[in-house]
Order: sequence, then C-alpha cells, then structure tokens
Amino acid sequence: MLKKQFHEMKKRIFNILGVIIGIVTIYTLYINSSFYIENQDWKHGEGTHIGDWLGKNSFIVNDGIIQTDIGKAKIIFSYGRKLIIESLDSKERGLYFNKS
Repeated sequence: MLKKQFHEMKKRIFNILGVIIGIVTIYTLYINSSFYIENQDWKHGEGTHIGDWLGKNSFIVNDGIIQTDIGKAKIIFSYGRKLIIESLDSKERGLYFNKS
C-alpha cells in the first residue's frame, strides 16, 4: 500500500514538473519571437546600439536580425524586460530595456 502511494506521488510530481517545464519553454520562445520584440518599446542601456529608442514601429525583426534606420544587429536573447543584441560588424554586444 505504501509503495503504491509513493509511486502515485512520484507520478504526480513528474506530471507537474512536465507542465512547469512546458510553460517555461513556451514563455521563453514567445518573448524571443519577432512578434513580441516588435511590439515593445526598447530603450538603449549600454554597449553597441542601433538607436537610442526603438519604438514599436521604428524597427523590423527578420530571421533574428533587428534593423533600424541607423543599422542592423543580431538578436542574442530577450529576457522580456531586457534585449541583448550583437553588432554584425564588430561583434560588440548591447543591452536594451523594455519600456512597454
């Protein structure tokens, strides 16, 4: 009887862990999507930059490349509140903060 309860509890824990990992994965994919990044306002923080203020309609994201009138950069990662980019030329990284 005790073994059965332990087995059921283990099963529940793995199911809950699976759901949590799934939610975190979906959220991470969403905040790194072109759709999310393009619909935010970003303020330059430090490092390389392609504009001081990236408003919702002032830049384009295509295949992991963010492009403004000033230049282009590769998107490294978005944490939702922070966006890390890398210059295509110098490979220097820059940080933008979400102001939406």
